[in-house]
Amino acid sequence: MGAGASGDSSANRIKGIALVGVATIVWASGGVFTRLLPFDLWTIVFWRGIFATLFIGAYVLYRFGRSTFTVMWGAGFEGTLVAVCSTATIILFPAAFQHTTVANAFTIITALPFVTAAIAWVWMRERPSTATMVASSFAMLGIIIMVGPTTQGPQIGDLLAALGTISQALMTIVIRRNPYVKMLPMAWAAVLLSVIISWPLASHLWDLSPRDYVVAAGFGLGPMTLGMMLYVIGSGLIPATLSALINTMEAPIGAAWAWVGVGEVPAVETIIGGTIVLASVFARLLVERKSEDNA
Repeated sequence: MGAGASGDSSANRIKGIALVGVATIVWASGGVFTRLLPFDLWTIVFWRGIFATLFIGAYVLYRFGRSTFTVMWGAGFEGTLVAVCSTATIILFPAAFQHTTVANAFTIITALPFVTAAIAWVWMRERPSTATMVASSFAMLGIIIMVGPTTQGPQIGDLLAALGTISQALMTIVIRRNPYVKMLPMAWAAVLLSVIISWPLASHLWDLSPRDYVVAAGFGLGPMTLGMMLYVIGSGLIPATLSALINTMEAPIGAAWAWVGVGEVPAVETIIGGTIVLASVFARLLVERKSEDNA
């Protein structure tokens, strides 16, 4: 019984790491999609949300069928909090990309482990491991290198990215606290809520070209649908701080996406700092793997 339970725990941990890792890679393309849509924030949020509502909704209805709304109602306060935090994240990050560089926004997002660890420690009494804190310290060094030498003072985009990071940290903690609550329907509710909020505020709702609709559909399918679904599933299987640590890879990966996708060349400091962030994450995952092998 003990060996079987240990094996299941190890398998779930590996699965959670893999899912959050892939979600991070997909999510990191969000800056490129925002750059490719030359419209106001609310128009982007609306059309991205429309496509994401269709894509996520199709899976949720396939997965839960007629019980979908019963499951949503049963998610209770925690599910509602996930939906609210997710909605805030959905809106705040594209807003940040519009008011600062993609690399800068993603660099701020790498503060997620520290925010998550602090909330998890206070709320869940989930003390972060020494390995996680050491890796997070090196990740912070990478952040300082990426932002410090090139910063021109606080920008509104930086503040929006910081608020989005706090929202995502709260969402991660709530999911971790309730791993058996079906959160995917609440993710669907969050996307739908973003559509409802943005609809009356959008200035160019019907000005999209066929190419723009394709980009919006890709935005909805990639970062929104695949990214959100994989993260929601994966983060319920591993400690909240580890989910957040893996998510720090968004900074260098997001900068790489912007470089390849829209020619936004990152500064040398961004490349150096991003390399340190990636190295810290992979080192932490290597420690995780060795501890699993020795268990």
